[in-house]
Amino acid sequence: MKSICVYLGSSLSSKHSRLTESIITLGHQLVTHNCRLIYGGSSQGLMGLLAQSVIDKGGKVTGVIPTCLIQQEIPPNNLNELIIVNSMQERKLRLQEQADAFLVVPGGLGTLEEVFDTWNAIKLGIFNKPLGFLNIDGYYDGLFSFIKNCSDTGFVKKTHLDIPIINANSQILLTELLKST
Repeated sequence: MKSICVYLGSSLSSKHSRLTESIITLGHQLVTHNCRLIYGGSSQGLMGLLAQSVIDKGGKVTGVIPTCLIQQEIPPNNLNELIIVNSMQERKLRLQEQADAFLVVPGGLGTLEEVFDTWNAIKLGIFNKPLGFLNIDGYYDGLFSFIKNCSDTGFVKKTHLDIPIINANSQILLTELLKST
């Protein structure tokens, strides 16, 4: 069984109409592909929705949550495994260690912080695991435009732009990630 770490928000967004449906579909696809979900451990927002969709289909879910967020984000009580860590930095490290691949869906600053840490670790060769962005409704178009600008001005190498697999279709993206593990 492969483990896929999904970085996503602990909030819901009403501005992206397909987001809820896409997250539930992704959860079901993880189970269909016999993948364990590794995620931030929250029962709220997109995190909670994804975890519950995997659990509802009989899949395996591991949550990793720091003690500072347990009261705020309340982990679900039906996870297969809950890992409680001391800090956000330890959470990122545990997520990265547990995962065979990384998948990013819409989220906020925490999601961006996690994915940039992971992207940079891949770039530096700290580990060699695939990274994918599920670009629902073009959510990350602006980010990729900015990163391309960083590359055009010489701050990001072209080869580093090519690290993530980007797709708006979760089935295609998941298949590509699994082929790369």
